[in-house]
Amino acid sequence: MSEQSGTQARRQAIALRLLVGSALLGAVVGAGLALLEEMGVTPPASFLGYGLLALAPVMLVISVIYWRNIDEAAREAHKFAWFWGGSGAILIAAPLAMLVGDARLTALAGPHSPSEWFAIGVFSLLVFQLAAYGLVWAIWWLRQR
Repeated sequence: MSEQSGTQARRQAIALRLLVGSALLGAVVGAGLALLEEMGVTPPASFLGYGLLALAPVMLVISVIYWRNIDEAAREAHKFAWFWGGSGAILIAAPLAMLVGDARLTALAGPHSPSEWFAIGVFSLLVFQLAAYGLVWAIWWLRQR
């Protein structure tokens, strides 16, 4: 039995390393893009699109490996946090969509084209969902300990 738990611990460590490595890769790429922008160099949009297209399957595989190697408590924490945090964030952010084109939102964010408003909305919803997910996930773990 101890051999099986040792194997599970190694698999969880590998999954955690993959997850942390993915986060570090994202941080390095984001910092690199910020440096390029600061230097006045703008990579073509197709370059960024192809890069994201190439990384998406890799990130999916890493996520599947992580999910298969975490314990049941961690799975429940993720499911609970995504359901309540992600869904709750949509309910909180949905009324903001009604303000698109409103003078108050235009005064706050400035004038934008419809495609820019769409991109702002998608990104804002992702930020709301990830923030709420993180908050609910942390609360779940605090309540379980």
